[in-house]
Amino acid sequence: MKIRPALAVLTGAVALALSGCNLVGGSSDSGAAADSVTVTVALVPDPPGASEFYRQQLDEFEKANPGITVKVVENPSDQQLNAVELMFQQNRAPDVFRAQDDGMDRMAARGWIAALDEFVTPDFLKRFPEGTMDPATSGLHRDGKLMSLPLVWGQWSSLRVFLYNEDLLKKSGFDGPPETWTELEQMAAKVTADGRGKYFGYAPFSAKAPATEMLAGTAVPYSVAAGGIDYRTGKPATSSPGLVESVELHRRMQAAKVMTPGWESWDGSRAFKEFAAGKLAMYPSPPWHVAEIRKLSPEIKLGITGLPVPASGRGAYLARKQSFSPLWSMSSQSEHKAESWKVMDFLSSDAFHKAYYQKFGTLTALEGAWKTEAEKNPDQAAILKVAEETLRRAPNPALASKGGQAITQALAAKPDLKYTDAAVSSIVKNQPFAPAAAKLDKDLQAFLDKTSAELKAKGQEGSAKDLTFAGWDPLKDFTPGG
Repeated sequence: MKIRPALAVLTGAVALALSGCNLVGGSSDSGAAADSVTVTVALVPDPPGASEFYRQQLDEFEKANPGITVKVVENPSDQQLNAVELMFQQNRAPDVFRAQDDGMDRMAARGWIAALDEFVTPDFLKRFPEGTMDPATSGLHRDGKLMSLPLVWGQWSSLRVFLYNEDLLKKSGFDGPPETWTELEQMAAKVTADGRGKYFGYAPFSAKAPATEMLAGTAVPYSVAAGGIDYRTGKPATSSPGLVESVELHRRMQAAKVMTPGWESWDGSRAFKEFAAGKLAMYPSPPWHVAEIRKLSPEIKLGITGLPVPASGRGAYLARKQSFSPLWSMSSQSEHKAESWKVMDFLSSDAFHKAYYQKFGTLTALEGAWKTEAEKNPDQAAILKVAEETLRRAPNPALASKGGQAITQALAAKPDLKYTDAAVSSIVKNQPFAPAAAKLDKDLQAFLDKTSAELKAKGQEGSAKDLTFAGWDPLKDFTPGG
């Protein structure tokens, strides 16, 4: 094995991009043969331990492909896209890079992503579960072309689970988790009171209070909880009662000092650390927290179930709006596309996915790499059960039409129109959320009208009708084109 420089997670992506490549092992002058091709991969070193994992895996790749050296550039997740953009602008573009979710469209809109169809074979496509690579629903295609490859299980990105400490609930007299928001509020208050400052009943996950969106997703269509638009009507709906009540629920708990103090400054890892330490009894979470809790506290009595729903009943299921979330893309400016594809092919191999699952406990896009083992693991079996019970296919305007793609991209570029900051302000300052929600709806409508007019003036598609799926029932699976 080659001797590598010490691994280091880089923390200043923009500065790094300006000052040069942020290498984590491998470089054109680190001993590579003169005729070796160097492929630069820009990635995000998460979850914890990913830096070492990727380097070890890519070392194995290099052994199997002696003509290719892989240079890794790391960026913090919240700076990755800006850093990669700077690399393109400075003619230092990576060959392969991570641009997940909306980031793929952001990069594609600038012409920086190469279509992968020329490299893909039928055998490659067979690695993925049947039907998941359909261009109409894969989430990886745009205009029928394959533009990205996934890493995690399709449901993984959409799934949200409710985690609870069985021992802490029992201390307060509860033999199971809350099934409704009302029960959650009551139980959290009792657990916090019984904890007497040593532990707390509930916390909203992190500083942006994503728990408001997670819980709201059981009351209103996902499009309302995620971006303020009701895809059944194509109209702004931030002021929907279910979304407003989700914020108000957190406001009441904050005012009553039920939630863990200081959550307003938490990063994305603090909740699972607090939970693993026995200081937090319950919280809604993405599924990857489960493995992190187990790493920190293997013996903790961890319960995993679906999110509590409004006392009036469920209004929506969690949305599976595409088969996969985009993650790995190839640069359209790469001078080594064949070699870059070999790296991407490796990152989508059964061996890599199995290693990723075994290291991080994350269910990956290639179900064959982990399913048998996962079904025998109580935590992962619980995650699979929650996914089966609470996820339903939902419409995705970006996949349905060019107009839908244009208008959702425009909305993604306007984070100030999302309710998140207003919701956190309402919770922290103990102010009613409804007035802020009503103003956001007016601002959203004005933006949609303005954007539609601008697209029309350019001869492009994109209007409220592209966000409208009138027959969609968020309590049932959606059939594209049905």
